[in-house]
Amino acid sequence: MPQSGAQNIGNLVWTSAKALANGQALTAATSSAAVAKISSCGHQELGNIAWSFATLRVRDLLLLDATGAEAVTAISRFNVQGTSNSAWGFTKVSHYHGAFSESTASSALATMNDWDPQAIANLVQTNATASTMSEPLTTAVSLQGVQIITELTTQNLSNTV
Repeated sequence: MPQSGAQNIGNLVWTSAKALANGQALTAATSSAAVAKISSCGHQELGNIAWSFATLRVRDLLLLDATGAEAVTAISRFNVQGTSNSAWGFTKVSHYHGAFSESTASSALATMNDWDPQAIANLVQTNATASTMSEPLTTAVSLQGVQIITELTTQNLSNTV
């Protein structure tokens, strides 16, 4: 996969996860290619990689650490879904990356008014699972949750409790 760009790798991994195609050789090759190109990944590719490997239940520590480190430097360019999906991916495979978690919380605090019900549910689930929810973030999530409570689905509600 040396000729594949970051977007192609992100798309391949996302497609594999959607198809639940967890072939060991494909997963290993994709992981290796993603680590090699991680610095050229945009927020969507980083989010797709984290989400996809989590969906496949693949806990690749080298890839997770590389994704987390790159996400910390790129978090200001992440949209709400990218931040939420990336955080969810780390939680789903029980991997705590302190710097990524802290930058996600800071980003969420700065952009909380833009967060939709699904993103808030992912954020709460992520931080509750890792026991990392700070008081300022808890307050911001609570205030935003009150404003959008009627938009929450039963799944969103169950993820936030």
